[in-house]
Amino acid sequence: MSSTKYLVLAFFILSFLSYSQEYFEGKIHYTIEYETINKNIPDGYLETQMGDSFNAFVKEDKYIMVHNGTGELGAMKTIIRLDEGFSYVIYENSDTIYKSPLNLEKNKLLILKKVTNEKKEVLGEMCDYVSIDYENNDPNSFFKVVRGKHFFNPKYKLNPEKYKNHTSGFWNQFVDLSQSICIRNEHEYEGLFKSVSYATEIKQENIPEAMFLMDSTKIIKQVD
Repeated sequence: MSSTKYLVLAFFILSFLSYSQEYFEGKIHYTIEYETINKNIPDGYLETQMGDSFNAFVKEDKYIMVHNGTGELGAMKTIIRLDEGFSYVIYENSDTIYKSPLNLEKNKLLILKKVTNEKKEVLGEMCDYVSIDYENNDPNSFFKVVRGKHFFNPKYKLNPEKYKNHTSGFWNQFVDLSQSICIRNEHEYEGLFKSVSYATEIKQENIPEAMFLMDSTKIIKQVD
């Protein structure tokens, strides 16, 4: 093969690799820490119910979060189908899958801004964050305001076009500002507790579509 043909072949291979790796696909492990504000929450309760870690499995148009809770309902899996516009919450010890639209955010946004002068280190790299605070409009909720700082690293890219209808938690706006995966979350549920979840391992790999299939033995119930 001539040198010219080698150069042409190399160009097409590099172009393909560049395109195929444009957006992150892989597995992220997060550790979760809690700080209780409300004295009525027993020690260890949050860790038991919601877990002290979770794994996220990310594809361009969908992702999964698996929390290691050990409460009555067991571990919780949340499947976000950006391609369908729905989330599915599945508890290990429940026969029901709870299906919700991703575009029905009803809360009031209080603060949305990208902050670049208060970086924190995540996995050895300094990261900016997006601040999202909102007021909970559910009169039956235990908390009124949620304050969040969502740190990101631009090298773990997301496709904002896929997230434009993911208004739940105002997550479309986070992705629009960051263009990236959140690798450290700091939340305060006013009057209840604070939580910090941060990535301790990030591995780029192919995530099989089979992971997103629903358990046919469980009932799917749609909730708003």
